[in-house]
Amino acid sequence: MEGFLITARTLHFTAAIALTGVFAFECFVAGPAFRPSSATPATIARLRRQFVWLASVSLVLAIGSGIAWLGVVAGRMSGRPFGIAFFQQVVPVVLTRTRFGEDWLLRLGLAGILGCCLLALQRPWLARGAMSWAALVFAAAMLASLAWAGHGAATPGAPGDLHLAADILHLLAAGLWLGTLPPLELLLAEARRAHEADWALVARTAIRRYSGLAVASVTVLLAAGVVNTWFLAGTVSALVGTEYGRLLLAKIGLFIAMLMVAAVNLLRLTPRRGDPASGNRNPFWRTVARLQRNARIEAGLGFGVLAIVGALGTLPPGLHSEPGWPFPFRFEIGTLTAGSQILLAILAAAVAVCGIAAVVGAPAGRCRRMAAPAAGLVLCLGFGWMLLRPAIERAYPTSFYAPAKPYDAASVARGAAAYAANCAICHGATGHGDGPAVVTLPVRPADLTAPHIFTHTQGDQFWWVSHGTEDGVMPGFAGVMSVNARWDVINFIRARAAAVLAREIGPQVTTSTALQVPDFVFEQRDKQRTLDAVLAHGPVLLVLFAPPVPVARLVELAAARQRLAAIGLDVLAVDITPSADSRAESEAPPFLVEVSTDVTSTLALYGPPEDRGETELLLDRARNVRARWTRGGRGGLPDANTLAADAERVAGLAIAPQSHVGHAH
Repeated sequence: MEGFLITARTLHFTAAIALTGVFAFECFVAGPAFRPSSATPATIARLRRQFVWLASVSLVLAIGSGIAWLGVVAGRMSGRPFGIAFFQQVVPVVLTRTRFGEDWLLRLGLAGILGCCLLALQRPWLARGAMSWAALVFAAAMLASLAWAGHGAATPGAPGDLHLAADILHLLAAGLWLGTLPPLELLLAEARRAHEADWALVARTAIRRYSGLAVASVTVLLAAGVVNTWFLAGTVSALVGTEYGRLLLAKIGLFIAMLMVAAVNLLRLTPRRGDPASGNRNPFWRTVARLQRNARIEAGLGFGVLAIVGALGTLPPGLHSEPGWPFPFRFEIGTLTAGSQILLAILAAAVAVCGIAAVVGAPAGRCRRMAAPAAGLVLCLGFGWMLLRPAIERAYPTSFYAPAKPYDAASVARGAAAYAANCAICHGATGHGDGPAVVTLPVRPADLTAPHIFTHTQGDQFWWVSHGTEDGVMPGFAGVMSVNARWDVINFIRARAAAVLAREIGPQVTTSTALQVPDFVFEQRDKQRTLDAVLAHGPVLLVLFAPPVPVARLVELAAARQRLAAIGLDVLAVDITPSADSRAESEAPPFLVEVSTDVTSTLALYGPPEDRGETELLLDRARNVRARWTRGGRGGLPDANTLAADAERVAGLAIAPQSHVGHAH
């Protein structure tokens, strides 16, 4: 069924692109080329009949493949075989209650209008030019509607509008370039068959106009392709580590091959058309023959691209799949100095310029002019490699995995229990590498509260927890803990390390740390909310206390509530050692929230007893601790003026976007 769906999609895209291409060629290339020519009207009519025949076959193919595509989708949605889905009440449901069905009906209606246009084009008494332009509009609309059947229509919000627009432009540009190759080949074949001066003029004009159309189309294709790639596989790991990304790279490779052939046509063959009146063996007709051959090659490569497009639509995008990193190393650019990073960016730009110059020079046959950009390319790559060597880090197949469990208090609490059962014997109850089994180990276990925890990706840590370390000291726990349990342990380790390191943050707002507090659910005034939901509106002052309840402090904050709310600061107070008595007396003070035991055990990591019962954390919108005060610390707790100034500064900090990589465990 999967292969049948890919075939149906490939043929449908091919037919829709060919339909647009035929009418675009007639309107932009063939029509203007025929007008000033004295070529035989009968020959021109025969060629135009071939165009109509090509469009008719494409239309039939579009309808047939569309029906097959609909049948597969209906079968998948109903869980029934292809034939049964067609003859039961599944297809009407798909057509009337899904976006795919509505889009399919739109294309069917446009296909019917195009059929009428094709019938009209066979009537010589009708205005062919106007009918061709009308057919082009409907064919382009039919092609553009395919964007709603792809990933571009699934991206939400304003970014989704940009993605959808790029998808539409990408499809239309493909129709204007790839779709015009078959009629170009037919025109060049007819010109060579006639071998007349009038047809030579037609071919010359058609080649010139087609070149301009192709250059414009390729420019749009490149720009829209970059946008689509960014949305669907915008990281190196997604490109090389997922099936979607690897297919996309294959598509890009075929596209580059098409560009090379097109560049040969534009830069090498077109300038050598010669004088058609110089005899049968003149350069002009040899050039036309080569252009015709290259058009076939481009069309073949283009069909390969469309076959890949047919497969890509059946896969989740690279950014929504777990990337299996195929290399034993990766580059950690963040470890380089700012100067090295700037120099690398300059070298990358130089590599792009030299590469483009070399690619342009090769098809044009300017081998001597290629020497300088080729030498520059080699030098830039060599120097760039020297700069990148310090950034090389060991990598594993899971290095770029995103956690399958959210970083929240529930996960941290589960991870704490799993850690105590499986890890504390070596790493110790507090994570300092001082467990009871240390005396039997050849190497002391790592301190899991040290800063190095955050220099490793969570994917690296998942590999070590699953498969053990390379020295063999730490065993793997894949056979002991489930996938989710391993991610819970990693969340706990990172939360505890963040809590320990956060103790070094003082009352001054810091912009250099990124120590996250886990998300949690709380209840306030009989309504449940999450920390993330509150942070969506601005920073939060998280007050962590042990009994007695700091009533005076909460009242002081309540007095400044209007001022704090004006800058978007909210206050949440949590009892990290709740008791029945404290809950009873804590109903009156403002900002006090009720939480589960999972939340109290997690937040207790951030508010140890030595803080004389109260710790206040100023969190940015990403839950990072930006400032920390304790009742027993130097200067004590901040007054309203200090808190308002610090909160305003934190509210203005840029927040890195959350990763939108999906999970496939």
